[in-house]
Amino acid sequence: MKLITNNLNVQYKEHKVLIDCSFEMDQGEVVGLIAPNGSGKTTLLKTLMGLQQAKSGNISIISNKKSIICREEYLKNLFFIESNESLYDNLTVEEHLKIVKRAWKSPITINAAVNFFDIQRFLKKKVKQLSLGMKQQLILTMYLISDAPIWIIDEPLNGLDPTNAYLFNQLMERAKRENRLVLMSSHNLINISEICNRVLFLYEGSVVEKVYKDNESESSALEEMYQKLFFKGRNYV
Repeated sequence: MKLITNNLNVQYKEHKVLIDCSFEMDQGEVVGLIAPNGSGKTTLLKTLMGLQQAKSGNISIISNKKSIICREEYLKNLFFIESNESLYDNLTVEEHLKIVKRAWKSPITINAAVNFFDIQRFLKKKVKQLSLGMKQQLILTMYLISDAPIWIIDEPLNGLDPTNAYLFNQLMERAKRENRLVLMSSHNLINISEICNRVLFLYEGSVVEKVYKDNESESSALEEMYQKLFFKGRNYV
């Protein structure tokens, strides 16, 4: 399976956010997406999901050498939660998981998903009763139980303590083994260097790709690339 974007252009009124944005991803990859706030990361993720309309360009999923054209079939292959504000305040954690399991026709059981992030203790609580970290645990558990081939994740470490950050890394390793395709945006360069196969920098509306071969220098290379792209012309004392 492949996810391909080709010359994607998105703008709000006269402001161009994505400009001829093109990249490809293969199954079994966890790909990082890096850029400062306001650079269009969330716009790109929402466009991939059909939540934001592109002015031009196209997005396609290729499965068994055939392009998935039907919108319903396209969306069945992806899972994306924009933020914890997308959750329903008056539904319980368990009810959220049941909705996702049913909608994506997932074979993964509630118990199996709940045990991964150890969220049994607040399974019956409503979302409005949860802390930020608990909401993030719920969101990641929803990804797991969806069993979707493609996961689009925005800032997955938001609110997570070190234990759950470790469990997230384990979830990404599991995604690789299960040949999923994961695109995740994050500001945590160290975490991205640890778990991602490749990194895409979103710079001035277009993707600049960075492929790593020397694992020992990934984190420093990421920081150098970030500074080169986004610190130009800035003076600090």
